Amino acid sequence: MPQNEYEAKFLNIDVDAVRDQLRTSGAQLVFDRTMFTRLIFENDAVQGEQWLRLRDEGGKTTLTLKQVSDATTINGTTEVEIEVDDLDKTAELLKATGLRQVRYQQNYREEWQLGDIKYDLDTWPALPTFIEIEGPSEDAVRKAVADLGFDYEQARYGSIDLIYMSELNRNILAESTLLFEGHEEASA
Repeated sequence: MPQNEYEAKFLNIDVDAVRDQLRTSGAQLVFDRTMFTRLIFENDAVQGEQWLRLRDEGGKTTLTLKQVSDATTINGTTEVEIEVDDLDKTAELLKATGLRQVRYQQNYREEWQLGDIKYDLDTWPALPTFIEIEGPSEDAVRKAVADLGFDYEQARYGSIDLIYMSELNRNILAESTLLFEGHEEASA
């Protein structure tokens, strides 16, 4: 059953100051800056504001059905996620069922945790690093946002394509690959 994903993104942050605040607050570094790769799959039944994401998280691989019903609110995204043990075999299985791999994307993530709140410092090609704060409820995220001194009214929601469009006027949904310079697409 899909569950709401409660997360808020904040752009234009001072990454070093945020790290210092997280350390001071007692947050624990879950993992250092790690390259994530994601394969996005669609077919006639899974498209538009719904997609399947197969993601290598640097030691863990997940398959997630994501759906954005309202990108202007914190509770406008739902997901169903499972862990799989082999990215290539899972991609092969998805393709065999008629799904098309429509995108291959890379980003770096550094994750911190304090209680039930995750703080992800995300870096995507051509974008400055931003923070994504995720928790079990809107109230929990609001408190975490206030604790870091961010203005909740500046929060961004929805998928990364909206940030590319607003910040760079770039439609990454029309791009089959989104890579860092000097990196190549892995086979899948």
